[in-house]
Amino acid sequence: MGFDEDLAGFRKAARAVAAAGKALDKASKALGAGERDPAAVADVSEKAAAALGGLQGIEAAAAGLSGRLSAIAAEARAELERERALLAGKVASALREQGIEVEGNLPQLRAGALTLEFAFGGKGGCTVWLGPKKARLAACPLEAGAIAAKVSELDSALLGGPFDEAAFLAALLGAFRVALARAGLPDGSRVPLVALLAEVAFARQSAAFLADPRREAFHGYGRVEFACDLSRLAARRVGDREFRLDVATMSQTRRPEDHLWVPRGRSGDGTNYATALFAKVA
Repeated sequence: MGFDEDLAGFRKAARAVAAAGKALDKASKALGAGERDPAAVADVSEKAAAALGGLQGIEAAAAGLSGRLSAIAAEARAELERERALLAGKVASALREQGIEVEGNLPQLRAGALTLEFAFGGKGGCTVWLGPKKARLAACPLEAGAIAAKVSELDSALLGGPFDEAAFLAALLGAFRVALARAGLPDGSRVPLVALLAEVAFARQSAAFLADPRREAFHGYGRVEFACDLSRLAARRVGDREFRLDVATMSQTRRPEDHLWVPRGRSGDGTNYATALFAKVA
């Protein structure tokens, strides 16, 4: 017997339950009357008893339908898991062709320094994060090509494009000196890492912005870009100065203005740093 037959049997039993409920309501009303009519009491009571006697098959009908639905649900769930695994496999394959290794298990995969968080259902999609959900970068539909393209684009923009290490170090040193001056600190002091970010971002602005600082002329350079540039530094020396970062304490990681998470290349790992300095070295 198939699902339709099981459903028809249960519906028949459900109608019998509804009819029995109405019969019981009538019996209750007759029994609660101020002056009982024996004929009416006998009639409604007999009908209610007969209705209840016809419910003997309701448990079997419900159990049969429950078992059938459980089997259908298990089959559909297995199909859904296969579809999800197929999607993840397509994303991983497309990214590996771009030289980006993918690992992990749904609902989260790691693609280099990026994390892919999948959400399935009516409002499903894929959210791309920097590192272990340190910064939200993009949202994609559940389509393998779109996800792979966005991840490849972000990986290239943040960690794979041209990078002038010497120029970046020089910009850091300049930003460090300005940050010291703003804070009134002596040379050799540590400054908050986010203070360096602000100075580096300002130094990147065009002449048009400096002449007329409006939003439309501003060149964005935020925490994500700065953290990724820091992660690409191999050399740390500028003349007799060496750039150093200080690991953040637990309390310093509670507020974004007190720390910055810097990835360790494309490993997916990273470290929270709080302050920085250019120390004099021999």
